[in-house]
Amino acid sequence: MLGAVRSSFRVLSLLAIAVVAGTLFLACGGDDSSDSGNSFPVSSDPAKNVPKDQLNKINLVVAGYDWHVGKNNFVFGITDKNDEPQGGAQAVATFYDLRDQNHPKPLFQAQAVASAPGVHAATEHVHPGGEVHVHGGEDENRVGYYATVSFDHPGFWGVVVQATLKDGTKGTTNVGFNVFDKPQMPAPGMAALKSDNLTKADVKDIKEIDSGDPPNDMHTVKIKDAIAAHRPMVIVFSTPAFCTSRFCGPVNEEVEDLQTVYRDSVDFVHVEIWRNFDKKELNPTAKEWLLRPDGGLTEPVVYVVDRNGTIYERWEGPVAKNIMEPAVKAVADGQVYAQ
Repeated sequence: MLGAVRSSFRVLSLLAIAVVAGTLFLACGGDDSSDSGNSFPVSSDPAKNVPKDQLNKINLVVAGYDWHVGKNNFVFGITDKNDEPQGGAQAVATFYDLRDQNHPKPLFQAQAVASAPGVHAATEHVHPGGEVHVHGGEDENRVGYYATVSFDHPGFWGVVVQATLKDGTKGTTNVGFNVFDKPQMPAPGMAALKSDNLTKADVKDIKEIDSGDPPNDMHTVKIKDAIAAHRPMVIVFSTPAFCTSRFCGPVNEEVEDLQTVYRDSVDFVHVEIWRNFDKKELNPTAKEWLLRPDGGLTEPVVYVVDRNGTIYERWEGPVAKNIMEPAVKAVADGQVYAQ
C-alpha cells in the first residue's frame, strides 16, 4: 500500500513541474484559519498502511498556485470518486518533504477549515443605486478547504488528505505541488502596490470596470489614495462574468457582506481582471498585482492591507467570510502586520 501511495507522489510531483512550466494557470480557495499556529506535529505517517477501503474514494485539487517559503493559506478542493465536489467534509492535511521522492518525509499536519463562498441561504442585497442582488444560494458542495501552514524550504512538496465526507465516506489521497523560494506575486509582509486603479469616477459606465450583474459598490477608492490616507483596505481581484472557476461572483458577495460591517474603518476595492475580455486585454491593476513571472494568472484573489500600507493577509481561490473576517476585523481595529 505504501508503495502505491509513494508512486503517485512521484507522478504528481512531475505534474507539478508541468504546471510550473505552463503559461497560464487559472484557479477556480468554521473557525478562523488566519492563525498560523493551526499546524501540529505528525504523530504518524498517513501514507503508511492506508486501509484499502479508503483508496479511490476521494480526489484532491490544489486550488492555488503561489505557495512559497514562509506562511501560506493553503487551499484545496475535495471531490468524490465520481469527481463531484464535496462540501461538509472533515479533513486533515499532512504535508511531506519530497526532495527525496523515494522517501517522502511527513513534516506537519493541519486541520483544514471549510470555506464556502455563497453557500448560505439566499438574501437580497440592495446596492446604492437601488439595484437588488441576491447573495447566497450557491450549491452547498462549492467549498474550498484552507489550512494555514509554513513551508521551510522551496521545491517539491506533497500533501496527503484524510477526509470524512458528509455521507460518512472515509477517503485518503495525495497530490504533489511546488513551493517557490519567494512569492510570485505580492504577499503578506510586502508593501502594497500604490496602484492607480480605475474607479467609477474614471469611466462613463460602471460596467466598464465591473462585469457583475449588478455591479458592486467597491469602485470608489483608488488603492494609492487609501495607502496615502493610512486607511486599511480589502482588495478583491475577480471577474464575476468571466471567472473560470465560477467562484468570483460568490467571493465578491462575501467581501461585500464584510463591507457592510466594516466600511466605516476599512476601504473596499474590487478590481476586474479584464479591461477587455474579448481582446484578452488585462486590467492594468490586475496585471500589476497578479501576473506571475511565468505569465500565469490566478483568480480570484483577496488581499487585506493594513494602515501602514503593508499586505496583512492574502487568499487565493474560494474564500468566504469565515476565513477573511478575523483579518479584516484586525486591520479595522488598527492592527498592523508583524513578522
